[in-house]
Amino acid sequence: PNPFNPTTKLRYDLPEDAFVNITIYDLMGRNVRSLVNSELSAGSHWVIWDARNGNGEIVPAGMYIYMIRAGDFVRSRKMVLLK
Repeated sequence: PNPFNPTTKLRYDLPEDAFVNITIYDLMGRNVRSLVNSELSAGSHWVIWDARNGNGEIVPAGMYIYMIRAGDFVRSRKMVLLK
């Protein structure tokens, strides 16, 4: 999802059932929006981020970080929102 405009699809695979949390952060480390926060079954999944924050407001163009947590697995990646 790098760069993207105006939406991006985050795809991920779970080898086993797990509690999954996917959160978007700005470069200052502030929580922009939580996209997933639930128990999911094993398999392929995806979620779309529409470049809005938790209040439904469109966020400014720039660099963002998304963090995926599933069980013991944690990974973060950068993404660029272009407008």
